[in-house]
Amino acid sequence: MMLLFLLINLTIDDLVKNYSVPLNKISIVIYSLDEEKMLFAHNENKPLIPASNMKLIISAYLIENWQKIFLKGYQKNKVLAEINSKSNNRLANRLFYFIGQSQKKSSEKVLLAFLKEKGIPVGGIRIFDGAGFSKKNRLTTLAITKLLIYLYNSPYQQEFLRSLAVAGKRGTLKRRLINYKKKIYAKTGYLKNVRSLSGYYFKNNKKYCFSIIINWPLKKGNYWQFLNQLFSCL
Repeated sequence: MMLLFLLINLTIDDLVKNYSVPLNKISIVIYSLDEEKMLFAHNENKPLIPASNMKLIISAYLIENWQKIFLKGYQKNKVLAEINSKSNNRLANRLFYFIGQSQKKSSEKVLLAFLKEKGIPVGGIRIFDGAGFSKKNRLTTLAITKLLIYLYNSPYQQEFLRSLAVAGKRGTLKRRLINYKKKIYAKTGYLKNVRSLSGYYFKNNKKYCFSIIINWPLKKGNYWQFLNQLFSCL
C-alpha cells in the first residue's frame, strides 16, 4: 500500500509540475478517507482566492446550526442544494448576512470560530462574503479538505453529499467530468483567473476527498482536461 501511495504521489507531482500554471498559483490536497492518509499535498497552507468554494464554509455551518438561523419559508435540504449544487450566489450572500445577524457578530468571526471549533486551521483565511465573489476572500485547500473530512465522518454525511453537484448528473457538474459520472460529488468555483473544485471521489471501493484551487488565467478546456488527468491518477 505504501508503494502504491508513493506512486500516486509521484504521478500527480509530475502532472502538476508539467501543467501550464506557475507552481505558486496552484494548491491541491488529495486525501484517502479509507486509509486516513494524505496522498498528495501542494501549497496546502497557501491562502488563495477560492471563488464559490467559499460556499462550502457557509453550508457546513448551516448544516449544524440551522435552528440558530431559522429562516421562515426555507427548507434546509433545498437551501443546501441551491448554494452547493446550483451555486446560487444571491442566496449564499443572504445566508452569510443572517449567520452574523443571528449571533450579533460579524459573519466572518462566527464562521472562523466554527472552523476553529472543528480543529480546522484558519491561518490566512479571510471571509468577505458568502458567494465567493470578493477577490479579498482567502481559503487554503488544507482547511477545505479538513472540513470535508469532518463532514464525511459526521452524522450529516448523506445530507451534505446530497447538496453537492455530481459529475455527469446534476448541478454545475452535470456536463462536466463525464468520465467520472456519479463518482465525483463536489463544489465548483469560477471567477476571472480563478478555478476551484473541492469534494469527494468514489472509485469502486475507494473513497477520497480533495480540494483544488488555481489562481491563474486558464482556458476552460485546459482546466477540465487537467482535472480528468488528475483523477485518472487515483
